[in-house]
Amino acid sequence: MSQKWSAQVQVKWNKDAPASQNWDWLKEWSEVKWAWSTMGDWDMTLWLDVQTPQDLEKFVHEKLRAKNWVEDTKSTWTKEVWAA
Repeated sequence: MSQKWSAQVQVKWNKDAPASQNWDWLKEWSEVKWAWSTMGDWDMTLWLDVQTPQDLEKFVHEKLRAKNWVEDTKSTWTKEVWAA
């Protein structure tokens, strides 16, 4: 079991989202460890490797929300407690 906490950011896109774009540009953000396209209330989920809540806020507000296609975000901290 991991003792490390990770951050998860859910992203809602607007009509300008580059949904069919090659998403390799996410590699430029060292904080992003995984990215998924999702269905439902949110369009994308990012798993981040950040150390503090301040690091998470900096990423969300200075990098992610700087994209003109980001309509909304929701952030949570996660920690593995059990794995099969």
